Amino acid sequence: MVYASIIGCLLLAIFTWQKSKDVIAPSFIISAIWTVMYFVLLLRRNTVDLSSVYYSSFFVALLCFIVGFSFVVRNKKKELSVEKQSRKKLNFNPSFIKIAMLVEIILFLYFLFKVGVYVTGNYSFNIFQTLSIGKATGMFHEGIIISYSRNAIISFSVICGIVYFNNPNKKNRNYFLITFIIALFFSLTAGNRGIIFLLVLALFFSNIIIKKYSNKKIIVILLVLISIILTTFIVFAYMKYVYEDRSNTSQFIIKQLRVYFSTSMIAFVQWIETTREYLYGANTFRFFAELLNGAGYDLTAAKTVQEFVYVYGDVTNVYSVLHYYTSDYGLIYAFVIQVILGMIYGFIYKKAVITKTTKPFFIAVLSILYFPLINQFFDDKYFSILSTWIQLIFWIGFFTRKKILHYE
Repeated sequence: MVYASIIGCLLLAIFTWQKSKDVIAPSFIISAIWTVMYFVLLLRRNTVDLSSVYYSSFFVALLCFIVGFSFVVRNKKKELSVEKQSRKKLNFNPSFIKIAMLVEIILFLYFLFKVGVYVTGNYSFNIFQTLSIGKATGMFHEGIIISYSRNAIISFSVICGIVYFNNPNKKNRNYFLITFIIALFFSLTAGNRGIIFLLVLALFFSNIIIKKYSNKKIIVILLVLISIILTTFIVFAYMKYVYEDRSNTSQFIIKQLRVYFSTSMIAFVQWIETTREYLYGANTFRFFAELLNGAGYDLTAAKTVQEFVYVYGDVTNVYSVLHYYTSDYGLIYAFVIQVILGMIYGFIYKKAVITKTTKPFFIAVLSILYFPLINQFFDDKYFSILSTWIQLIFWIGFFTRKKILHYE
């Protein structure tokens, strides 16, 4: 089934490319991702049984996503040929940007001082581990202001990036650099590599959308992006897994790459072949259950961290994007979710890319949504962190209001 699925993914990649002629079209990106992941599985064909029919589930999910996406995005070439995007310049309201920068710098200095004091007094292995241990043991608390400011700061950095890419003057460059440094610090101290990847991916893709590079240049940019992500992944692997044997650098890196880039698909197949108990919406509606619990109800909310299992000698607790929804109502339901996601991406892609004007709100939303799209092979980053998306989109909407962000 893996060989047939690879052929299917390649055909879908060709189809989506012919339809969009755009390297960053979500339909093409996800086709390329799943094709690569199937090839990664083939690297383990001598040690892993890949005969299960369920290995085709990822191809079917991809097909469903593309069906949903293509239903919304139908005639890209025709729409783009009408008129090139306008080159109006974006700028912030002068009064707002000064106040926003002041507030952000104050928050940054306060949190930097708080982190610095804790790390110097409790240093263990490295800064990342020190903060992780502190949070796990309850010795280090970010505080509600910092916790809820993180998404606002990341959103603001992405918007500042969009403004600078659209209108690259010295003032906008300084705003972008300051907000990026602060957002990167807040991301690094979150204890979650995903937030770092989200920020980096959003800035890279928003730059590509704004600048409208040729596909050849986009490929070069994406290769640089992949290098940055892999480097970040390896560095944080060293910082995170301090208790593992790291005496042989190459073996340690290969193991980390194997665990993170192949075990999720295998774990899903093993899980679906042995499990038939459904959670009946506990995953999909987890966010709403948490809201009702906060209002005094006593509902069972699904855990965001899954159980660890052994996968051919490796340990993992991620099962690809399909697991989250299949465990609710079955595999067909997971495929339906993929159709819906494809339609959502199609709508936002049309608003952000296939348009006559620069729309910073939709560019920012699409840019941050490349992270969960690329992450589908690993696990779900949609409904499982719905509150994060609500916060990010709320702040993006706030920072792109006409009274705050305007055209010259």
